[in-house]
Amino acid sequence: MAVRIAGVSQKDEVLGKEAQLKAYRSAIKFKSEGSRVLKDLGKQTDVQTATLVGGEWGMGLTKMLTEAKKFVEQNPDEFLILKFDKCTNWTAIAETCIRVLGNSIYAKTGNLNTKPIGELGGSVIVLFGESGLKEVRKTYSAKTGILGFKNLASEGASYEPLFDGLQYLGKGGTSVVKPFFKISQNKDKQSKLMKKGGDGNPNVMGMMYWTTTGIFENIKKRNTTMWTANKQSALTKLWSNGLAESVESRLAKNIDPAKDSSGGMLKTFMPNFVMIDFADAAKCMTIYDLNSVAASALTAAWKNATA
Repeated sequence: MAVRIAGVSQKDEVLGKEAQLKAYRSAIKFKSEGSRVLKDLGKQTDVQTATLVGGEWGMGLTKMLTEAKKFVEQNPDEFLILKFDKCTNWTAIAETCIRVLGNSIYAKTGNLNTKPIGELGGSVIVLFGESGLKEVRKTYSAKTGILGFKNLASEGASYEPLFDGLQYLGKGGTSVVKPFFKISQNKDKQSKLMKKGGDGNPNVMGMMYWTTTGIFENIKKRNTTMWTANKQSALTKLWSNGLAESVESRLAKNIDPAKDSSGGMLKTFMPNFVMIDFADAAKCMTIYDLNSVAASALTAAWKNATA
């Protein structure tokens, strides 16, 4: 889950000036910075508050973390990834994550790309971007549960085997200044990114974004149109469209992708994450079903893509 968090100014009749850490979906404008009671921590601290330029505030961070903890406690074989980006008040966010998640936070060092899935079960994995890590590292190390993420689609980024966190290839969103035809913009962008592959390294995670952004269109309505039967077939097609180039750059030379027996090997090089807006059971099942498409029809997809 990709999360953006900022401070919201509030006022209590007894305590006076307060603030709360909340999710947001918009551009933000910094309002003020000063000492006030932060509800998430229950104490007086320096907080930077913000106002939104369009968009809406979402769920509070404490509630979000509480629900995440409850989920992994009730489903010990599952894990959740919370990827914090474009946030303010990084130190307060880190402290809140550690305090609320308690023993459920994943507090081990090392490269998540190569960790066994079984080691992650029952955990909430907290990831900060580069700017967040710079702000909190003197206080919160990877051993406290604050890990990093790195997008290898960024200029000059490279895979590090000893990185404490997650490294992936993929970049989401569409141009805010191009307000129309958002769905086709996103499809073109994802096809190009999938064709980049992982610089020949199968340990690089692939992330595909099936989301849209914008100011002039209603994002929920636009998201709904992405998940009609026609757009779901487009997602399946998109999954295959970048396959040939991505696999070709990473596959061992002695593997023939056109052979039916190579299907399992080709699956290794498919994207590992699909990011969506307004998740529900139907959308998640559509994405989950792509696993069977990838397993049973990869060689056919290869032949079609390279024909």
